[in-house]
Amino acid sequence: MESKTQERGSVVIILNPLNKQKRLEFDTKLKWIMQNLETFTCKWKEHIRKRPGMYIGDMHFTGFKHMLEYFFEEILEDCSENLILKIDFFKGNTITIKLINADTKKFLLRIEELQSTENKMQSLGIHILTTLSSDISIAINDQPNLLVLYGQKGDFKIAATTSQKKEKNIVITFTADKEIFKDFELVYEHINTFLRQFALLNQNLKIISTDKTTNELQRNIFCYPTGIFKQLDYLISQHPYCLSSLRIDIDAEIDNYIYKIGISYVNIWCDMPLIKTYAGNIETPLGGSLNEGILNGLILSIKKIAQKESIEIVINRKLVKKQLVLIAVVKGKNFQFKGSTKTKLGMPKVKKDVTQLVYEHMKNHFDTNKNTTSYILNKFKKWE
Repeated sequence: MESKTQERGSVVIILNPLNKQKRLEFDTKLKWIMQNLETFTCKWKEHIRKRPGMYIGDMHFTGFKHMLEYFFEEILEDCSENLILKIDFFKGNTITIKLINADTKKFLLRIEELQSTENKMQSLGIHILTTLSSDISIAINDQPNLLVLYGQKGDFKIAATTSQKKEKNIVITFTADKEIFKDFELVYEHINTFLRQFALLNQNLKIISTDKTTNELQRNIFCYPTGIFKQLDYLISQHPYCLSSLRIDIDAEIDNYIYKIGISYVNIWCDMPLIKTYAGNIETPLGGSLNEGILNGLILSIKKIAQKESIEIVINRKLVKKQLVLIAVVKGKNFQFKGSTKTKLGMPKVKKDVTQLVYEHMKNHFDTNKNTTSYILNKFKKWE
């Protein structure tokens, strides 16, 4: 059977109805098709491969994690349903990712961007993944069409045919390039720590992780409908005999930024507060605008209730952090950081909005919870 081809831009579309053929015949035909298709080169190939540190940081676990993180963020951005990632890990730093409930139409647009000659890169994640992989295959089942990309180090071929599968999905298999990740070897336990935290920060996401690098099969499922509030519960539970004397969960949206803030004061003495803040999926260990806004809101609300109750208190940032367990994330776009390491958020408007947000929630809480109010006032009361 002869194949007819039709040009659509720079993508070759195969019109042959191969869905009626056996799987082996399909694979053989597809291999022949790939061998005879034109090879495209990502415009950003040389820049990414010569300067990978500019995009992902180091060439070890942190850089590999960032590469996955950027790609996952793009998928989540396009997804309107609850996304499921089924991830299998194999020897040789090879990974297969099956995306269920992903938006195949939007993903096809990101694939098209790989062929763009414009000077602006729109889809950072897919560019980095295809360029820093020694081999990558992407099968996009967009009923009734099936598009297949095969690439090596930023060069790729694309073909399309029809699909027999009933469900829409995307399957990606790639191997981290040894020329880039020279001394890196994927450790399943390490990558699971990242996947768990990513799922906690994205409550509409479910990740199913399977280790196939050994004969001892391991499987983990990460799904947290309450997001970081679940993480706050876990952190509190790790301290023996620890009870939460105050607990506030804040979930709000202000000017296209979504804030999720979990605040707890616990009944054990902590010399060092347990504070974790995130901008998107990036942890900001040095704090910055989100951290400062929350602390400001706490201080203002405590001062307000103390004034209302005519109780003299002593409070500052150092004191307000004692026995505090705090986890917070701001979701949105165009984050600005102080310094080049992205460890401190620098956005004055976020700080201002969060200060008011936390102040209002804490004030309302104090007005309706007398026991909590008494605990807080005793904690900061000025004793003679």
